[in-house]
Amino acid sequence: MNRPARVRLLLLLTVVTAVLLSACAGADPDPAKGGATPAAQPTPTATLSTPPPPSPTAAPTPTTAAEIAEAVSSWYAYGGETAMVSLIKEAVKAESGRPDAELDLVILDFDGLMEALNAARLFISLPDPKTRTAWSAAIEYLDEGAREVLDSAPEDSLIQSPAEGGQALRGWHTFDEGIKNLKAAQARLHRTFGLKPSPDPWEAR
Repeated sequence: MNRPARVRLLLLLTVVTAVLLSACAGADPDPAKGGATPAAQPTPTATLSTPPPPSPTAAPTPTTAAEIAEAVSSWYAYGGETAMVSLIKEAVKAESGRPDAELDLVILDFDGLMEALNAARLFISLPDPKTRTAWSAAIEYLDEGAREVLDSAPEDSLIQSPAEGGQALRGWHTFDEGIKNLKAAQARLHRTFGLKPSPDPWEAR
């Protein structure tokens, strides 16, 4: 009698095991329905854009007397003095060829002056407003005057015509304005900021 009972018990356990295995195999993968949790899908990697480089910040404009004096000293030390001295020397040299009479024929050599003017324009942003005004005017007047004098030279003659002589006279007058402003700029650098080249480039005048 005991043997059949054990057989029935084993059969019952076998059936229960089979049912459980079948339930696990057919489980709904939807977590909302109580099934197994599905594998997480890979998240697309976001593309990071490289931000543009920051714009360079302009140097602050000096406003106080001390800041202006320091900025002018730096301008003078880092090329301003050289540009001004060169321009003074070349202006003096160019003026030395100025004719004594209106219709005199002269050989004009303004190549050095034009080079000095080009260099001076690189230092046009002189930090002191009053000195900068005189410095800028000197550059423009000297350039305009020299070009007008050069244009007055006769092409097919050894003697200037009255019209050409008048043009040369106007050019030299404009050139004189450039000399006046150049002297004013150099004098203000000396008087206000204690900056003066040595030796004095005007001594050749």
